[in-house]
Amino acid sequence: MVHMELVGITTIIFGIASLLLISRARKKLSEGSIQRFMDNFAICLAFIVTFSIWQTLRNIYESGFEITHATYLTYPEYIFIIFAYVAFIITSFRTQKISEEFGFKEEGRKIGQLIKQKSLNASNGEDAKTPAKKTKKSKRK
Repeated sequence: MVHMELVGITTIIFGIASLLLISRARKKLSEGSIQRFMDNFAICLAFIVTFSIWQTLRNIYESGFEITHATYLTYPEYIFIIFAYVAFIITSFRTQKISEEFGFKEEGRKIGQLIKQKSLNASNGEDAKTPAKKTKKSKRK
């Protein structure tokens, strides 16, 4: 069981480090939808870290006894995970809203067409900066 406690403690350390990094990154952002996204992501991560803390403490507590004590100690784990999933759903919804706000789908399509045209020009030996010249064959039907 020592291995499980070690994994649990390592998970908690990584989770807390992630929360600290999110906090530092959030402070550098201006008010807006990306900052709210970071808040939601931090909430999701906080529930998962809380779950890991609870589970690790329960494992350490139970490893000292031969018999498993009441199973009601596992119920908070379920609650933390349920809250994390709900927070992930909310975060996903807000991510969709951010993509609508900052979406560059049409501009990206135009950029892709320009890149494709330039690569075709380059493969035909033409200068990539000048548009392709139309030939008489391309005008015929």
